[in-house]
Amino acid sequence: MQALFRIGKGERPPIPDTLSRDARDFILQCLQVNPDDRPTAAQLLNHSFVQRPLSTFSGSASPYIRGRRG
Repeated sequence: MQALFRIGKGERPPIPDTLSRDARDFILQCLQVNPDDRPTAAQLLNHSFVQRPLSTFSGSASPYIRGRRG
């Protein structure tokens, strides 16, 4: 909710530096204060962040994500 409040005031919420450049760019485009400046859903679907294949996670949480609790 704080993010929506900030956007309504013309401010952008902080974007973590730990995100990839593509992720940060995608979020910043979505958070444009002026709706006319925001990309359309079709444009966002073509953004490099969305187009990039997901990497698979092989860490210890994988069984939980797949529904198999060891």
